[in-house]
Amino acid sequence: MAYLFIADDPDGVGLTMEPEEGDNLLLVQPGGRLPAFSRGLPQRTGPSLWRRGERWTDRVPVELRVRATEHVDEDCYSWAGGRPRGWQSDFVEMLDERWRFFFQIDGAEGVGGDAYALNFGGGTGYAFLSSDEREGRFFWDCV
Repeated sequence: MAYLFIADDPDGVGLTMEPEEGDNLLLVQPGGRLPAFSRGLPQRTGPSLWRRGERWTDRVPVELRVRATEHVDEDCYSWAGGRPRGWQSDFVEMLDERWRFFFQIDGAEGVGGDAYALNFGGGTGYAFLSSDEREGRFFWDCV
């Protein structure tokens, strides 16, 4: 099981694009390692995945059930396993051969048919696991 934590950065001043700057954390449990760059607040609960409500600034919490199916949609930018498909050809160079692709998830505005809101600048988020599957990295990329 992997838990993904992404900093809420509505002003775009954070380092959520970087896999080891501490604004994102892909935490593997049970038995995972906490990366040295991780930081957080000692809170029992915190923000959750959300989508927009009636007003653009409304945040309505959501929970999603994910079902694995065969990947057939070439326009889809969310899937697990296989090979990542990036917006820029050099994005995978952010991590070396010790890391293997885990999943990618498309960004969304959280309106209309969007199930959630994740601001990746119109791009996609990428998750990787260490070769021993005890540590994760997450970053995003856009055009």
